[in-house]
Amino acid sequence: MKKLSRRTALKLAGAAGASAWARSSLAAPAVNKGTVFTVSVWGGVTQEAVEATIGPEFTSATGATLAFDIGAQGPRYSKLMAQRASPTADVFFGTDEALVAGLKAGILAPARRKNLANLGEVEDWALTVKGPDAETIGGVPYCLIAYILGYNPDQIKTPITSWADLWRPEFAGKLAFASQFHSMMPGLVILAAELAGGSATNLDPGFKKLAELRPAKLGFTWTDWSSLYQSGDVVIATEFDCYLAVMQTQDYKIKTVVPKEKGLASIDGVGIVKGRPNVELAEFFLDTTIGAKAQLGLAEHLFHGPINKKVQLPGDLKAKCYCGAEIADLRFFDPEPFVAVRPAWTERLTTEVLPNWAAR
Repeated sequence: MKKLSRRTALKLAGAAGASAWARSSLAAPAVNKGTVFTVSVWGGVTQEAVEATIGPEFTSATGATLAFDIGAQGPRYSKLMAQRASPTADVFFGTDEALVAGLKAGILAPARRKNLANLGEVEDWALTVKGPDAETIGGVPYCLIAYILGYNPDQIKTPITSWADLWRPEFAGKLAFASQFHSMMPGLVILAAELAGGSATNLDPGFKKLAELRPAKLGFTWTDWSSLYQSGDVVIATEFDCYLAVMQTQDYKIKTVVPKEKGLASIDGVGIVKGRPNVELAEFFLDTTIGAKAQLGLAEHLFHGPINKKVQLPGDLKAKCYCGAEIADLRFFDPEPFVAVRPAWTERLTTEVLPNWAAR
């Protein structure tokens, strides 16, 4: 993803004067001088984007400064579980499924709708993490990304149009595919079941069909398989649209396609860590995140699709990426059932599917 330059960061920080980005009249919460607000988030450019697009407005309004607890989602979630009696992070970035799981586990807390001035600007399809009552929301979405396909057009001449193309014999040992622990795996299980004549309630055909794949590499992100792509050992991959866009900006020759059965939508969000002292400050951070100004900045630097209705992506950005793809081209899943079934499905993948794969 794009590295944020100092000039870009300053430009984003100074953009708050535009009337289109004006916040509602809700006042920022009062905090003690020197207050540090800790954000649990993915590292690298994601942290940099949060710091540059959300940080200036948040700090200017509240006086609190941001600190970061960075890492992959799994370890960060486990850390919250371990620290439930005395957590160190104030908010947690994760998939909507992770936010639902955190609420059920009692390590995340809902936000009050009355303290989210920008919530009315959020697309209805993005509000997948429900609160316990009508006055709250379990967490706010911060982006839409799409799980689609990328392939090497120099080595693949027959067009890729369907998820079923992954099972073409010429891709055996040439495919990069999701790990059994990947956030999109439940959707892929259902998809495979449907391709094999099953359904979300008849998954046996799906596990059998997945076992017939011959991936060369399993992973969580494009850097897990990019070197194999460069060497020609991988020619096709399942991946998020934002990562494929990054590869294209870095001169990888890779073509992207949304399969005819639709891409898989993924909504990432932000939740409040339960047990921290200043809930209103956390709610203000959530509200800043879903605001139009921050949403545009995140889209520009991470190639994420915005969830704020007011954001119109510039043409040059649209030309570079799917940025969440078109809603009509995506399939959305309710994250709540996945929280319950994931352990059993992961066990089946581990015992019934992985033994048939020779992936690295």
